[in-house]
Amino acid sequence: AFTEGNEAQLKNAELESEINELREQLKDYEKALSENEFYKDYLEIKDANPDFMFEAATLISRDNQDPYKGFTVNKGSVNGISENDPVITDAGLVGFISEVGLTTSKVSTVLSPDVVMGALDNRTSDSGVLSGSLELAQNGETKLYNLSRSCNVAVGDYVVTSGEGIFPSGLLIGTIQTIGSDEYNTSIYAAVKPFVNIDEIRAVMVITDFEGQGALGE
Repeated sequence: AFTEGNEAQLKNAELESEINELREQLKDYEKALSENEFYKDYLEIKDANPDFMFEAATLISRDNQDPYKGFTVNKGSVNGISENDPVITDAGLVGFISEVGLTTSKVSTVLSPDVVMGALDNRTSDSGVLSGSLELAQNGETKLYNLSRSCNVAVGDYVVTSGEGIFPSGLLIGTIQTIGSDEYNTSIYAAVKPFVNIDEIRAVMVITDFEGQGALGE
């Protein structure tokens, strides 16, 4: 009985080891599938923008004190990342690299007032300036302002980057939620909901180079 008990324990240990090994293989398989899907989405963006150079990065920490939901990624200057590089997901614009370390970088999101860019209504081509505010960030929105009073923007329109500032043109930003007038009634502004759900970000792509990048920040 003692011998049989030992044999049973050994078999159980071997089975448990095999199960653990299979679990690890399954994790690796699921990770590979996820990564393949991740890169497939960016290959489509790359095909549409052959001048873009990408560096994949993973979120490693969130700044819980930042009302604009900034976060840190696991890539830095050794990976070719520079300050002001645009950050995207397959859904659209996330923000830009605001601080660069050797192996990590901080991302400021489109909800932040640190982000100031030219943007336009994709349907009407009406242009304005997009930047964040504390009030709108609490609703997960940012602001497109300095729109002409004669503009034809409408709720539901897509907003994209115009190429003025540190971002290339044509990046998806979000949809117009509400429209209003400034306090002096001289221009129109719109609240914009980003396409990217910043709370759910796990991985991003940093655009490390694109045609005209050096000239945009000048």
